[in-house]
Amino acid sequence: MRGVLAGIGRRLAVLVAAGQLIAACSTGVGGDPSASAPQPSPSPIADGYFVRVQGPPPGPVKPFRGEMVQHVRVVDGYVSMYFELNNIGEEAVTFLNTLYDYEPQELYTPAVRLEWEEGGNVVYTRAGRFFPSPAILQPGETGVYLMGGQPAQGSGRTVGDLVTHIKYCPTRGMDDVPSIPLKVTDLEWSASDGVTTVSGRLTQHDGAARPASPTVGVAFFNADDEFVGAVVSSRAGDPLEVGRTVPFEISGRGVLTDEVDRVEAFAWVD
Repeated sequence: MRGVLAGIGRRLAVLVAAGQLIAACSTGVGGDPSASAPQPSPSPIADGYFVRVQGPPPGPVKPFRGEMVQHVRVVDGYVSMYFELNNIGEEAVTFLNTLYDYEPQELYTPAVRLEWEEGGNVVYTRAGRFFPSPAILQPGETGVYLMGGQPAQGSGRTVGDLVTHIKYCPTRGMDDVPSIPLKVTDLEWSASDGVTTVSGRLTQHDGAARPASPTVGVAFFNADDEFVGAVVSSRAGDPLEVGRTVPFEISGRGVLTDEVDRVEAFAWVD
């Protein structure tokens, strides 16, 4: 992705990868549902963009192997994240919150922490979601973790470590009920005063009716295919009826709208 390394040096100062990134089926914390509505003014933080690839941990090669390509974007003091979750192994895997053993109800809401180098957190949140999952990824398949713009907190000056509590795990023996991916159509977006609003229509074609509201995430990319921000909501309208198409509208901050060239939408229902 052109200009990424230069962008780090110019705008983001230091954004170093560290911590629990993809620990295959290890354990490891609690938080906050996704919030895509406009947020209070964040702490000052330089705009920037960071990309890195995190593959399987060292050691014996196992048939289940996962990889994350992590994109982090800071716009107007809001932090968005887009992670490509790749099954690069020979068996089906699922990506989970590393704290699953302690928090089984937080299976699909991993905690993500971006730290200040001077101490404290820029962002510590569970606002991100897996798309189009929760789903099982077959060998060669890719899923997405997406976090809409979250306001920077604290009073640091330099961005430090990124710690993502996400792991990949073989699906054998899992007894959770996967969510149902939804079809997104008629997608439109607009921006005003730093708030990006996205609307469209959702349809559930398969499975039984679920009681929960749909979860919707929309990722934005520029002409160089760089991630430029996201809007995410876990409460995008009323529960769906199978076969019925319904409208949705979500909004949030932290999208570099002047550079948007492509939009990709994801949705599912529990």
